[in-house]
Amino acid sequence: MPKIVSSSIVSASKDEDDTGSLHIYYCLCGEFLMILDVSIDRLPRRETDGAFILNTKKRTCKLNTTFDKTVIVQRKSEGSMDLGTEADGSSGKRSGFEKQNRQACPKCGLFVCYDQKGVRIFLMER
Repeated sequence: MPKIVSSSIVSASKDEDDTGSLHIYYCLCGEFLMILDVSIDRLPRRETDGAFILNTKKRTCKLNTTFDKTVIVQRKSEGSMDLGTEADGSSGKRSGFEKQNRQACPKCGLFVCYDQKGVRIFLMER
């Protein structure tokens, strides 16, 4: 049987503009987790928990995660906590519950990100 060898080239520019490069991220255990078309530091942050907001309609990404569990999280209305602007587009400040479909590393099971049945994925702080 002949061997099939495939290769891919990932380039990274040292310039400030990283629109043409791909960024690869790994778990603490060494497992490949995701590829993004922009540095994770340039993504907007969510005010409620500090998670990075990844809009899958606007960004090119590939995630290597497995479904972990669905969790209901209670959010409290302390100060200027705003749940609506990131999750469903509304702008009202409120307290309540949110459903998180959590994704984990396929190798070690570390909680990596969550979604809320939409096009946005919330990546947890490193």
